[in-house]
Amino acid sequence: MLDLSGTTQGTASVMEPNQNSPAASGSYLWEAPGNAASVYLDYDVVDRLGFEIMRGFGAVPRRGAEVGGLLLGSCEGGDRLVVRIEDYVPIACEHLRGPSYMLSEADLAGFDEALERWAPAPDKRIYVTGYYRSNTREALQLVPEDIALLDSRFQQATAVCLLVRPFATRPSEATFLLRRNGSFSTDIQERVFPFRRRELGGGKPARRPRGIEMDPELEAAATGYDPAEEPAAVSEPAPLEAPTFGGLAPSPQPEAPGKGRSKYRSGWIWIPLSFVFLLLGVVLGFQIALSYKNQQPPDSAADPYLLDLTVVQFGPDLHLKWNVEAAAFRNARRGLLYIQDGDNSKTVELKQEDLSRGGVLYRHATSNVKFRLEIFPRERNSIAESLELRLLESAKAPESSPGAGDAALPKSADEKKNRRRRR
Repeated sequence: MLDLSGTTQGTASVMEPNQNSPAASGSYLWEAPGNAASVYLDYDVVDRLGFEIMRGFGAVPRRGAEVGGLLLGSCEGGDRLVVRIEDYVPIACEHLRGPSYMLSEADLAGFDEALERWAPAPDKRIYVTGYYRSNTREALQLVPEDIALLDSRFQQATAVCLLVRPFATRPSEATFLLRRNGSFSTDIQERVFPFRRRELGGGKPARRPRGIEMDPELEAAATGYDPAEEPAAVSEPAPLEAPTFGGLAPSPQPEAPGKGRSKYRSGWIWIPLSFVFLLLGVVLGFQIALSYKNQQPPDSAADPYLLDLTVVQFGPDLHLKWNVEAAAFRNARRGLLYIQDGDNSKTVELKQEDLSRGGVLYRHATSNVKFRLEIFPRERNSIAESLELRLLESAKAPESSPGAGDAALPKSADEKKNRRRRR
């Protein structure tokens, strides 16, 4: 069970700050065909929701798990519908019927509770304006389960639906769906736009969104930027000018006697010292170069049987990683991942594209988990590596909602590795 919380682009613009809004961030403007509606989508929502969607996309090999929830903001009816989306609430799904976002009875209970909490009220600045779901299926469209959910719980005419389709090697695609003639359609007739801040004209995010820790690889896929890059430097304010009194500037302070002469008298001391420091730097650099020359760095990439399996705890999940740069993966065509979780076991088939991702997310049920990755450089030859993980009861990660941060495993965990080649 998993618990995961060539396109036509719409018109991009920056929304002016709202005096009643605590944040004055920019927004992407999406307009429906025929100018029947305008939807303003905060770039901050694009960033944070992109992390949520890519987290689910990386949780299950090959296809990825879908996530969904509520859109929060405000709307104005009339001749032209105007919707502003400023936040969202993820609703967990048990995924009892597979990776698709199909809610069980328990899921619907949580869904209805969130709907009641965020229902429109006079004292609320933002409230429920619609529904969102990631789409990892073949076609980007609503399914009968979506239509039933929208018709039963979003009966207002101003409700919108956001569908986002993630990709591993290019920006995600998204579209808004509106009611036409009183109902939602399963056919996509609206404009599709790239779901990433940079492509929408929002620039580079200054920092990772608050409250979300993300694996660097997934963060790069969600934002299009390398997480290791430093944010843009903030320019220092210009020095203040000296105040004037009655139009007259204060008179300059006289220089102390002998101050100018002492500066030039002491300057000759630094000339010989600079040569001493230069010679010292040359000697030290020569010694360091000799010491590095005598050392033979280990070449881990030359080991033909190394898969380099590692595990980090990612909220309630375990993130199993392997080194795609290792020599064993150069000609790997497919692989098999064996998982032993207590008394339960499962086998996952991995294609070449799955191996190139460098890892999978797995939600563990017990404190004793064993992973065994076997890859096939040739049809009759295989290379396997195993990793056994034992977590103390006090070190197990608590259940958390989607968006929990990536944290290293506790130091009390034991890891065992072994590598072998089978013909």
